[in-house]
Order: sequence, then C-alpha cells, then structure tokens
Amino acid sequence: MAMLHTIYFSGKGTTRACAEYIGQLLDREIQTYDWLRQPCDKEQEMMEDDVLLFSMPVYGGFIPYICAGMARHLKGNHTPAILAAVYGNRHYDYALQQMKDILTAQGFVVIAAGAFLAQHSIFPSVASGRPDERDKAVMTEFAAACRELLQGWKERRFEEIRLPGSQAYDAASFQGVPFHPDADKTCTGCGACVSVCPMRAIDAASPAKTDPAKCISCGACIAACPAGARGYHGAAYKAAGLIFAKKCSAYRVAELYYVKELQV
Repeated sequence: MAMLHTIYFSGKGTTRACAEYIGQLLDREIQTYDWLRQPCDKEQEMMEDDVLLFSMPVYGGFIPYICAGMARHLKGNHTPAILAAVYGNRHYDYALQQMKDILTAQGFVVIAAGAFLAQHSIFPSVASGRPDERDKAVMTEFAAACRELLQGWKERRFEEIRLPGSQAYDAASFQGVPFHPDADKTCTGCGACVSVCPMRAIDAASPAKTDPAKCISCGACIAACPAGARGYHGAAYKAAGLIFAKKCSAYRVAELYYVKELQV
C-alpha cells in the first residue's frame, strides 16, 4: 500500500514537531521513522507510489553527519520526496541542497522543500517558542502545495527543483561547536541521558559528564533528563550566547521551494 514515510532526527523535539505537523496534513497513511531512537542501519526501499517526508535539523549549515550517513541506506524508485530543514534562526545554508543531493543519488525526486524555524537547540533564548502559530500557518500552506503536486504525479512532467546554495560545499567543513551539555549537582544518576544519546557520549558510570569528542550537541540528553539537570554551562557559553542572540534576534520566516511543471 502506498504511504507516507516520514523520517526525522530530533534531539529536543522541534524537528519532530514540524515533521508531524506537516505529515498529518498530507492525507496519507503514515509510517514514522525516528532516527534518534532507531538509527537506520540497513537498506530501506520505497516505491514510486510512496512519498518520503525527510525532516532534519541544521547543524552549522548542514544536516547531522550521522544522518547523512544513514540516508545512504535509503533507496527510492523515482519516489517523490519532500524536504524540511529545521534551523534555529541563524541560517540553513547548504542543508536543503545537501538533502536533495543525497536523496537524488538514492533514487528520489525532490518535489518540494522548506526551511522552517524552531527554538535554537544550544542557545534557547533565540527563536524561543518556535515553531509558533505563524510557522504552523506556513507549514499548512506548504502541505497543501505538496498535496497538489502529488496529484497525478506519475502522469505529469516537472523541471528539477532549484534550491539555494552552491553544490560546491564541503559538509565535512563543519566540525561541531565547542559547547557540550553536562549535568549540574541535581543529577540523580538515573541514566535517562545515557540511553537516549545517539553518539554514546555519556558513560553510565559518570552520567553527569559528556565526552566532547563524541557529542554532536543535539540536546537529546537535555530533553530526556527528568530532573532538568543537564544543560550548557560555563562563562564561555554564556558569553557566546549573548553574542549569538544579538546577531540572530530578528524574526525570520520560513522559505519554501517547489518543482515547476513543464509546459508541453
């Protein structure tokens, strides 16, 4: 049976929120894949009648490198794909182009793409409360346009979608941020953070600490901590937060892109 395959990686839940909101409006039976909790480690094939909704957070202008690796297990058969890049009010840079390049190489056809806003995962004062009602209105518009594009998809002819960002990018150029979450004295040692960390950067024997060499600062451990003990700390973090907030305080809006139908 043809269905919507919705895939997301969401440390603090905002990418998941966007994916779920858009997905429910596409009027198809949904199969969900949460790559944070269930990493993709084997081939996953989708048919031409299926639809892929591929939603990823933006880290330093790209999707998380572990997700780029997992995406190469996907196999499309001229399967239409919808992209959602979710970022924290700085910019999405090359993320949409990178997502398109990976999925195109895997046999998918990108028909629509959106760059959506969410609360910043490291500096939460930036884009606080987003996605908000205005964001949801844009996502509703986006889903409606995607539904129209999918009507009679196989019988229609489209140009290749055009997305911002040069293809001459180097995803490996982003080496992560210098800030990594750890726990304060309220840590109970319950291990919730250990089980949710996708990089195995937290040792069960010392759950208050984080291995900076492994951590990708996704924030999953912060969201999972029942005691609210985990977060970013230190003078350097606070100083960087003030600078970042000053530079990225303006209200940004989502940007949407669609394929264009060829005129025969």
